[in-house]
Amino acid sequence: MSLTDLLFSFKGRINRKPWWLATIAVGAAASVITAVIEVIARSSGHTAVDPATNQIEPTGLLGLAVLAVALANMWIGFALSVKRLHDRDRNGWWLLWQLLIVLVAVILIVVAIAVPEEQRPLWYALAGGAGLAALVISVWLFVEIGFLRGTDGPKRFGPDPLGAMRADAQL
Repeated sequence: MSLTDLLFSFKGRINRKPWWLATIAVGAAASVITAVIEVIARSSGHTAVDPATNQIEPTGLLGLAVLAVALANMWIGFALSVKRLHDRDRNGWWLLWQLLIVLVAVILIVVAIAVPEEQRPLWYALAGGAGLAALVISVWLFVEIGFLRGTDGPKRFGPDPLGAMRADAQL
């Protein structure tokens, strides 16, 4: 599998080692690139201060560059994780379920803040339930993707990435 296919394609299967290596390398690279962009933004004066948090944020093209790095990092993370789920003979749509449950929890928190005070406990309880569901799914996906061995042999998502190595191990 080429590096482009590894990082950007949602097709095929990968085992744990390339998933861990690529996830750590891409995360580190995105962090360094974002830090460099923020240093450039501060030195060039292309920043704004968020009055609520007192954080300095890049603006203009540099702000868009930070956004582009974040979106690329997210795409790569999803592509790598989908291929790991494929190796476990699972559909990549499991990641979307996790994302939707987190979104529901955030929406419920926003609703809880917006409703009259006497209704807030119910909405916070619903948000907490959705948050707990998101946590459980996140932990399950992390274990499934990061630690469990892939299924043996070719599957509907492609050939076994350890096919030759597993065949040698059985001899």
